[in-house]
Amino acid sequence: MSASLLLVAMLAAVAAPAENARPNVVLIVADDLGWADVGYHNPEIRSPNIDRLVKTGIELDLHYVQPQCTPTRVALMTGRYPSRFGRHCTQASNEKALPDGTPTLSSLLKQAGYDTALVGKWHLGSKPEWGPNHFGFDYSYGCLAGATGIYDHRYRLTRPEFTRTWHRNEEFIDEEGHVTDLEAREAVAWIEKQREEPFFLYLPFQAVHVPLVEPDRYLEANAHIDYADRRLFAAAVTHLDEAIGKVVDALDRTGQRENTLIIFTSDNGGLHNHRGDTYPPPDPKLENFSSNLPLRGQKSQTYEGGMRVPAFANWPGYLKPGVRDMPMHAVDWLPTILGLIDIKTEDAWHLDGQNVWPALAAYESNSDPRTLYWVWGARRQRVALRHGGWKILRPGPEADFELYNVAKDPYEKTDLSDSHPEQLAEMKKRFAAEKAKDAL
Repeated sequence: MSASLLLVAMLAAVAAPAENARPNVVLIVADDLGWADVGYHNPEIRSPNIDRLVKTGIELDLHYVQPQCTPTRVALMTGRYPSRFGRHCTQASNEKALPDGTPTLSSLLKQAGYDTALVGKWHLGSKPEWGPNHFGFDYSYGCLAGATGIYDHRYRLTRPEFTRTWHRNEEFIDEEGHVTDLEAREAVAWIEKQREEPFFLYLPFQAVHVPLVEPDRYLEANAHIDYADRRLFAAAVTHLDEAIGKVVDALDRTGQRENTLIIFTSDNGGLHNHRGDTYPPPDPKLENFSSNLPLRGQKSQTYEGGMRVPAFANWPGYLKPGVRDMPMHAVDWLPTILGLIDIKTEDAWHLDGQNVWPALAAYESNSDPRTLYWVWGARRQRVALRHGGWKILRPGPEADFELYNVAKDPYEKTDLSDSHPEQLAEMKKRFAAEKAKDAL
């Protein structure tokens, strides 16, 4: 056997799971965590557990999501762009997101014999009758709505129909404690359960979404940051990182780490400013507290900073440490996880995602250019499409399309729409083809 063939065989042996492998899957979603809000992108941030998981796993350098929370959660759960379900799914919403019977990652894994749980933020329907137990989760805990007071655990007081939101299995409960601590505690307890079947734990933390309130020890760990608002945010990141460390420790302690795939992403880019007094107090006003630099834009925008986010996958023995720079999207995780455990996808599901496991595991690459697509807002206020190294976006409902070669200009400094009219026209055709598949 030649040296090159031997290397390919060795990589395949390391990266390809055994036939009928059924790993546990822990899907961790941070909330509003920007590109420069993790230590491996920015040394001022204290996130040692996240950094260690990146170093020992696969860093996903071009991992895209939607520009806001509800849309990304739709994409993760269904493998489809949220605009396929209607305008209510294209921005943060408390309405019921998915029709009854929609195939979801949780329901499909449950059908395959997985024990399924959601711990954290649902935000795909903020009433109990629209909650996670109706969409394939055996167990659920956390907030049904978009966010809560850190210690109060209620949603916005101006929305009384959704204010009560903290629940276990869609039954409202009252508890004491910091949201991040409660979510970590519940996740650890669920991991430590005795079970025969593999599990899927969907762990969408509320952190580091506002409101931000942090104990002194996390603030002291970030005393090197002079600016108070940024220091408070960094403290929330450190708190989140500690919670993730507790989850990994529980997997180690119970002997399950070697058979657990951990996936991490943010739901969108960071938010720059928060007016305060939106959630139950304390809810301080914050300015320039999160950062997506050097990417352009922020949460709810279709520039890179709104939807290219920190992400990684980690599975000891199966994912050799490294960096993957192929464009991928939140919609890819459903077909990727299902493909990994040999669940066949169906045409009737109309998936937008692709199974990217071979590329992640480095035993097969795909050189075909991807087409990725975004719609934000009930009136399609902001849209974008990427194909290969090119991207078009419309930053506002009345704005013209902008064109960027993001392969060469990842920070979107130079709009090429005037100088490359043929490329712009081609991208518009691709955009129209995707729009035709939408429900709005």
